[in-house]
Amino acid sequence: MKTRKPAQFWANVALLALTLSLSGIARGESELREFSNSDGKTIKARLVAATDQTAKLQLEGGREIEAGVTYFSEADQKYIAEWRKLNKPEIDYKFEIDYNKKRKDRETHKEGQVEVTYETWYYEVEVENLSGTDLDGLEMQYKIYKTANADANDARYRAEGLEREGPFLVRKGKVELKPLPYLKSASAETETIPISKSQLDGGFYYVNGDKSNKKDDIDGFWVKIFHQGKEVYEVKSSHSAVKNAKW
Repeated sequence: MKTRKPAQFWANVALLALTLSLSGIARGESELREFSNSDGKTIKARLVAATDQTAKLQLEGGREIEAGVTYFSEADQKYIAEWRKLNKPEIDYKFEIDYNKKRKDRETHKEGQVEVTYETWYYEVEVENLSGTDLDGLEMQYKIYKTANADANDARYRAEGLEREGPFLVRKGKVELKPLPYLKSASAETETIPISKSQLDGGFYYVNGDKSNKKDDIDGFWVKIFHQGKEVYEVKSSHSAVKNAKW
């Protein structure tokens, strides 16, 4: 006399099968299954790679084919989407970062026997995505270094917001970059940093013998790229100020 398996037994079997199937997807080892198109035609294959646009299948004999995701049935499209969620590719982060220093504004006036010029400068930065995949959630963080040499009365309040690192004053900031497709570029601008220049009138000199003109210098630029909060790339200028600096 045969005994029937209880319903719970078959439920456990089904759960085990589902678990093994999802486990295979998570390891990137998609099971051999039937894929169908909107006309109902089917092929037996396993999913080996997918983007939001295309899916690559490996047939039973090992040959690989690629087709647009919308070619597949609705059920297959859901399967492909789930596979992509569980098999996010490792990203080889690469960027081309170009930056140029630019002056924003300038004013000159007298402070006693000293003619002082106040300027603000910033960096224009262009980031090109060479990482092999589209990227979203990018943030650019930066530091601009300067030395303060000018003899200028207003330089102190104009430098508010700068932080001191050793002998340098530093402007820190960050900019969220727009979604960046592969091989596309995004532009960003830093905040400004104040630069002062001072020139003594003719016939006057400093008591300590310093030369009659003094100026602040921008002494370095440091850029870091973060993806979804993770640091993935950096570029430093060749200035000695940033060579051994700590972030």
